[in-house]
Amino acid sequence: MSEEKTPAEIMKEAIDHGLTDFYVAYSGGKDSGIALDFMANEFPQQFKGVVFVNTGIGTQATVDFVEEYCKKRNYPLHHLHAEDVKRKKITKNGKIGDPFDFEHLVLSYGFPKQALHTVTMRWLKLFSIRKFVYERIALGENPAIVSGIRKNESARRKTKAKKYIYNDGKMWFISPLYYKSNDWVMKYFIENDIKRSPVYETLHISGDCLCGCFAKKEELKLLEMFHPEVFTEIKRLEKLVKEKGSPEAKENSVWGIHNQTTESVEAQDNLEAYVCSECFFDNTGKEADTKRFNDEMEDIDKKLEKMKNDT
Repeated sequence: MSEEKTPAEIMKEAIDHGLTDFYVAYSGGKDSGIALDFMANEFPQQFKGVVFVNTGIGTQATVDFVEEYCKKRNYPLHHLHAEDVKRKKITKNGKIGDPFDFEHLVLSYGFPKQALHTVTMRWLKLFSIRKFVYERIALGENPAIVSGIRKNESARRKTKAKKYIYNDGKMWFISPLYYKSNDWVMKYFIENDIKRSPVYETLHISGDCLCGCFAKKEELKLLEMFHPEVFTEIKRLEKLVKEKGSPEAKENSVWGIHNQTTESVEAQDNLEAYVCSECFFDNTGKEADTKRFNDEMEDIDKKLEKMKNDT
């Protein structure tokens, strides 16, 4: 078993590889937010800014939050867009000049399910990051992308995330939080006043990518209620797939993994059948992650109030 390394040790190892310019891939979530804060404070000379990839199927609230958060903390923000990456070769999935955006993905494959998650992430995020990295290299930099990925974040992550330093051709990815536990993350988040996307309050995720690969049953209804711009886009794409999608796409013409159309969700008048009880009926039963943070914040507020009363 290899020895676990601290975030600083992982970063120093990355620097020893000759990497000099580090950009944090920020989604508006807690882990990437911690990675961002860590880099800005512990490696300010090497920290060159934030990379946010607009997937084209995320909430406007997340985009607004990321822009405002970076502005307030004076972090240089590079706002990338999936649609800005164009196809260079003709294939069965598109012609030269077609963008690698969510619409073209859906028209080619249909709405993605779990099995298509890797392909989806390449289209919506990785290709944009690769374009950005190559542009930085052309400017004479030795860039790397820093992420908030952790080995023990989830069972799936433990299987997929094998290395804390990984390179794919000219692209380098560094995960300084790789060995950190959920408890460490919670403590750091609170003590360093890290903020996260307000979409956590409605969807329990950052909201930067709502491709549907791992969507929960209630998610589509929550989008209709709290983020109608995303729901409307999904509804538009459902219609477009039926009209112009490939044969494969037409076999996967419904968003998410629960076989719910936007039409069926709109017709549903029994909220309890669709919407998670954490949101509306059992506030104390929020998902473990959210509940831990909420409880800890309440405890801190009580302590601060006690200190005020004692002085």
